Amino acid sequence: MTEPTNPAFHKMLMDVPVRVEVVLGEVRLTMEELMALSPGEVLTMEKQTGEPVDIYVSGRLIARGKLVVADGELGVTLTEIVDSRAVA
Repeated sequence: MTEPTNPAFHKMLMDVPVRVEVVLGEVRLTMEELMALSPGEVLTMEKQTGEPVDIYVSGRLIARGKLVVADGELGVTLTEIVDSRAVA
């Protein structure tokens, strides 16, 4: 039988910051090109909406998903949870 969750511990755990990254591709720029970028400038990535992307939590691949656009916002729909024991 499992013990009831400690609410204080649960709240403390939920307040831990976690870094989530969705890899859309990469762009290679020269230092000159990088320095010439302006705030709000758009760079074209390798992935298009509907294509699979990798999702990392704290540097570890945990899932794959597809890019979606909803109400003008870019988002990700999870399509696969990766078995972290199988990832080297």
